[in-house]
Amino acid sequence: MASIAVATASLAARFVVWLPPRYLQACLPWLQASAAGLLLGDALLHMLPEAIGRGLSASQAGQRLAIGILGLLCIECGVRAMSAPSSTAAFARMDIVGDALHHGVDGIVIGASFAIDRTLGVVVALAIMAHELPREMSNAGVLVAGGYAARRAFWLSVATTLAILLGALSIALVGHSPMFLGTSLALAAGTTIYLACGDVLPGLWPNLSSKHRFTPALGVAGGLAFMWLAAVLDHGH
Repeated sequence: MASIAVATASLAARFVVWLPPRYLQACLPWLQASAAGLLLGDALLHMLPEAIGRGLSASQAGQRLAIGILGLLCIECGVRAMSAPSSTAAFARMDIVGDALHHGVDGIVIGASFAIDRTLGVVVALAIMAHELPREMSNAGVLVAGGYAARRAFWLSVATTLAILLGALSIALVGHSPMFLGTSLALAAGTTIYLACGDVLPGLWPNLSSKHRFTPALGVAGGLAFMWLAAVLDHGH
């Protein structure tokens, strides 16, 4: 039930569909840049420290992070090799893959938290939902910038959240050992970093106008600042 509730955060992507086309085009560079910042902040300030906190050494976390980066790179090689020429940019298709993987880890974290303590599970689910709201709006903007129609971008954003439920159910099958959870978080951090630096940001540069010269830096800084503030609030509790 908690994983389903968190998945409803994807409805925030509906905001992108409501925007008139003229305003949507003006917002797209900001949505893409902030998405990269949110992804990097989530990986470096949340998932990686949490992985180390679950018992992984810094070296083990780094190894799994590298595997996550290489794994998503291999997936992208396959996506590009099998894709026919279309108006949909590769970075948008990779965003769907990366978002689904990220949601799967969210589900694993939620399931493990409830297995430890019900109150802890509720707190963790609410925290993840708060993080997902801005990410879903930004991710939908990335899909639109990559060639998807706004309405389809919304439904794709909703569909990827099914991985939250699958991740939560996996806990019932394989348990919630700290090593499994830490490894999942470190792998997801690697895929998230690759998605931000290897797909989202490179997809932003070709579409920048002279009005948006500093949008990448400002958007990424804003996304990082949001995730930093969320990390500070989490540690405060």
